[in-house]
Amino acid sequence: MMIDADTHLREDFHLDQVYPLDGEFADLRPRQIGEGGYHQMRYSHKLSPWPARAEASHSHKGLYDPERWEGRIARMQDESMDMERRLASFREAGIEKQVLFGTNMDVPVLNRGELGATLCRMYNDWVARLVAGFEDALFPVGLLPMGAPEEMPGELNRVVKELGFKAALLGAYSLDHTLDEDVFDPTYAKAEALGVPLFVHPNSRGEMTNRFRNFYIMHTIARPTNCTAALVALVIGGVFERYPKLKVAFFECNTEWMLYWMHRMDATYEYLRDDYAPYLAMKPSDYVRRNCLLSCESHEPGLPRAIEEIGAGNLLMASDYPHWDAGFPMVAEEFLARSDLTDRQKQLITCENIRALMEI
Repeated sequence: MMIDADTHLREDFHLDQVYPLDGEFADLRPRQIGEGGYHQMRYSHKLSPWPARAEASHSHKGLYDPERWEGRIARMQDESMDMERRLASFREAGIEKQVLFGTNMDVPVLNRGELGATLCRMYNDWVARLVAGFEDALFPVGLLPMGAPEEMPGELNRVVKELGFKAALLGAYSLDHTLDEDVFDPTYAKAEALGVPLFVHPNSRGEMTNRFRNFYIMHTIARPTNCTAALVALVIGGVFERYPKLKVAFFECNTEWMLYWMHRMDATYEYLRDDYAPYLAMKPSDYVRRNCLLSCESHEPGLPRAIEEIGAGNLLMASDYPHWDAGFPMVAEEFLARSDLTDRQKQLITCENIRALMEI
């Protein structure tokens, strides 16, 4: 069996259904103003936590136009929101189960206060309804309101206990806090107690990324810089020391990114530990190996080195379906065809690691 650890839904098609805001937030409910496929679909709303200029610079709907790539990517957007067609497509590629993220998760995760908490609850309820009847193959990642840290443990408990989710999203940071701050400790404690992993799936915008006006630049730097903020906070900030059983997986940065930051954190450990991190009982790279997992792509040339330094038991197969740069449907075949991985390493990466992590 093969399991894809990183696939996406296109809630962009259904924003008015995902976020049916009423009452005090009724004026913020998304309103559809376009028809057709993803490249034509438009919603008017004021829910983005990012400046309008950053949203405009990040726009890349043209990449999904049916006239490009023989229409394959555009067709995947429509297929992705029909769960029966979606499952059939994955099974044809040899993949039996898949983990589901949203696409524009910043909207519920980063909005502050009760609005963010409400949006997260709405998204989680919507995705639970979406996968009803397919729970043995589709595994949503619950969203937690980083903009309302006090609400996060309760929502985590709800999505696990009531909705049956097996993992939840941990934003790389909020608009007000970094992940080493104690406002998030109750969430880490709850995740550890529930035995569920937290997933850091980076966004394509952020404090540094938003300075640019070119999507190519924004897409190139956003994921590794956002994930770096999360990784260093969790490791050097002492979160993994305080919560040794907490498991956190990182997505969409390739494995080389993690290797560099392991080396970077270790390089100054002996010099700076006593003054700035006396609470660390191990080298930073040891926390990475103990507490962290990360996704990898089927064509990564440096994968054997990552296996050597991090371990095959810490890696997860990911396609990023149905995004324009997704490795689907080739990902499964490419993994199996690699001659520089053993059969056991392939089995761990394509199935066993994520299956054990999420108990699926």
